[in-house]
This record gives sequence, structure tokens and C-alpha cells, in this order.
Amino acid sequence: MESIKTLDANALNSWLSSTLPLSILDIRPMSERAEWHIPNSLHLDAYDQFKTGDFSSLDQLFLNPQVPVLTYCGGGKLSLFVAQELAKRGFEAYSLEGGIKAWNYVWNTAEIKCGELTTLIQIRRIAKGCLSYMIGSGNEAMVIDANLDPDVYEQIAQSRGWKIRYVSDSHIHADYISRSRELAIVSGADLLLFERAPVGFNFSPVSDGDTINFGYSQVRILHTPGHTDESISFWLNQQALLTGDTLFTDGIGRPDLKADEQTIQLKINDLFNSLQKILLLDPETLILPAHQAKSLTLNQGLIAASLAELQDKIPVLALPRDAFAKNILEKHPPTPPNYLLISSINCNGNHFEHQLSDLEAGGNYCAIQS
Repeated sequence: MESIKTLDANALNSWLSSTLPLSILDIRPMSERAEWHIPNSLHLDAYDQFKTGDFSSLDQLFLNPQVPVLTYCGGGKLSLFVAQELAKRGFEAYSLEGGIKAWNYVWNTAEIKCGELTTLIQIRRIAKGCLSYMIGSGNEAMVIDANLDPDVYEQIAQSRGWKIRYVSDSHIHADYISRSRELAIVSGADLLLFERAPVGFNFSPVSDGDTINFGYSQVRILHTPGHTDESISFWLNQQALLTGDTLFTDGIGRPDLKADEQTIQLKINDLFNSLQKILLLDPETLILPAHQAKSLTLNQGLIAASLAELQDKIPVLALPRDAFAKNILEKHPPTPPNYLLISSINCNGNHFEHQLSDLEAGGNYCAIQS
């Protein structure tokens, strides 16, 4: 094969964040496209033909020949051949190195002030919609739900003059490998988990109502079981609530994973109680979840909503207990891929024997959308 131009995922992110035009062509099967894709990409459902060397379906494309085009597939191999064919047709063509599996780890940030002396940074994996948070105050910081390489959080903290003092997970995640334990080790931070977290490594336990102080900030722990038994939320300066997978901006956490029929009923009851606890907070409380259900759009602002907005937007929040349970049982989304293995890895705290790009491929399914 002749040398083909390629872009790595970070270079693509920079390109898309600029004003330079780029056409993006997704050549994966429709089933994979439906699960997750790069925002604003076109789709050509011709994967099987491309595998046989038949590129005639490219005749269907009406792309501006003056605009560069990037092709991508799952792992970055077949897209090389499609990019080569486009180059023969006169396009400035590129292939995405590592495919969408590499795009899975591209990230950006959005931030707000949460009190005069506290900055909250939302750190977002664009493709998977996973959200982690860094709260900085004075010269200290706390990281919640780390899902990227520890270097990402260390670099952000250093750029702000913060030392990471605490790291925590809202629960044992089932759709991505947590990096919180690894970040705590690297940074020397204290790893905080709910006192009954079912893990096989050491951590500092927190309980419902505990208060964590650092810099000029205060985080109060609220035990909010339902999605998982050990789920907690983080009430920051009585202004914002980081809800993990309990409450999203477009739905609520699912209670059915790793549960039989009887356990599901118990978890639904716990979830109802947890949501009622949250609904007692000030309606202006800003809700910050651990996920968005879909890939982020480019240059998307902070993913958050006030509690009052969510009460209007998510009808299930207004249902009485029995109707709530009936609604939940009728709306189970697909099971997350590899969720049993991923949650097992997160429980034992060691992911180094696994290929994370394969385990974490695909969308996330921890929400029941409204």
C-alpha cells in the first residue's frame, strides 16, 4: 500500500475545534454507527463491500473536492484502504489512526465557579460521554470519577497550581475502567469510597453525611443507592450536586445490573428513596452527572442542569413509588458490553493485564432516559 496520510485522535480533535473544514466519513456497519460515532460525520453503509476491495459505493458521495476528508472504522485498518481510494480520486484524504477506539480517549473540558473561591472543571470523554470532575480551591483539588489516564488530571492540576488531595468514585463503574485508584497512587492523594464499597484494595471510607474539606471548599457525602448499593453523590458548597449514575440530565440510573428479579425490586425502592433525598435540595442546585447518554457534540458547553429544570424534564421524578417502579421495569436499556468484566476489574483495582480500548468500546447504557 502506498503511504497514506493519517491523523491521530488528538490531531483530529484539534482540527475539529478549529474553523478549518473537514469531511468525516464513517465506514463501519450501521449497527456500530448507531451505538456511537464521531459528531457530524457522514455514514456510508458499505463495510462489507470495502472488505472485498469494492469501492464503487464511493460514487454515491457528493463531497466537496476542495475539502479534506477523513475516513474511520473500528480499529483504523480498513479506513486506510478507503482513504487510499479517495486519494486516487483527487481528495486530500486521511485515515484515523486507531479508529474510533482511539477517539474514545479524546477529551475536553468545561468549567464553572461554584462559590467565589472554588472552580469546578468537567473533564469529558467526547466519544463515550463519560464525565469526571476536578474541584479546585486554594492550592488543593479533589477528583471524582477519574476515567482517563492519571497524567490528564495531574497536568490539569499542575496548570492551576493545585495539588490533588482527594480522589473518589461515585460507585463501582460497569461501563469503563476507573482510573481513580491509579490516580490516587500516582498523586499521593487519599482515595475515598463509600464505607461498604465491594473492592479488594485499601481506601478511606466515607459515610452518609460526612464532610470533606479542602482549600476553601466543602463536599458533603450523600449516600444515594439504587443504581448500585454503594453509590454516593457529592454536595459541593451546597450549590452543586455531583450525582454519579443516580441522576442524569436526561434520565435516571438503571437499577437492574447484576441483580435478579427480587434484588431489582429492592434496588428500585432504594433508587426512589435516593431521588426523593435529592429532590429535597434547593431547586436551584446544579446537577452534574457522571455520564451523558450520547457522544458529546463538538464545543458543547457544561453538561448540567438545575434540579428544577430536571423536575420539569424527567417525568419519572414526579411519580409515586408504585408507578415509579412500573415505569422503571418497562424501560430497561441494552446491557452495557463487558459490564461484568469491567465491574470485576474495578473491584480488584488492577487493569494492567487488559486491553482497555477493546473493553471500553461502545456507548454507555447506565441510564434510563426520560
